[in-house]
Amino acid sequence: MANIRAKQHCVKCDNDAGTTVCGGCQQWLCNNHFAQHREDLDEELNRIDQKCYSFDEKISEHSVMDAFHSRINEWKSASIKKIEDVTEQTRTDLDNYFNKSNTRFKELLDKIKNELALSRGSNNYTEMELERWNDRLNKLQQLLEKLSAITIVGDDPVQPRIRIILPEGMSKYNYGLHNFSLKSQR
Repeated sequence: MANIRAKQHCVKCDNDAGTTVCGGCQQWLCNNHFAQHREDLDEELNRIDQKCYSFDEKISEHSVMDAFHSRINEWKSASIKKIEDVTEQTRTDLDNYFNKSNTRFKELLDKIKNELALSRGSNNYTEMELERWNDRLNKLQQLLEKLSAITIVGDDPVQPRIRIILPEGMSKYNYGLHNFSLKSQR
């Protein structure tokens, strides 16, 4: 028995003469509409090709990378500025500390020198005064030597800033001289 196939009609014009099925969309089309269908597919292929070309250009452009580089450069500049600010503040703090320390040392030394001059002028001193003055000078000398033991610390992973670490017994405000007395102990 012969296999009789029913005629298929074009989905666009309902024509049943010379219809062909599209292998992609599985629609039956007459010769005219099949040619138009192929042109439509060619146009879509060209649009996709153009998208690929445009995308390739975007990949080749470094606009995204440039934006990140710009942000990194801004971060670098801001970080350098912060480091410069902290460095300048640390330098100022250290200068102030040494200036105040030197002023206080000079005040204490001047008091000792005045006592020496007064005692020498009145010829009023004994071994006890000499020992006390010598002891005070030795203590001042020790405190002066402690000033050179100041440590400047940077690159602390927990606290990323530059700090001044003063020797034990010295603070930013008392210079190690808070318990130092020049009063005569008679």
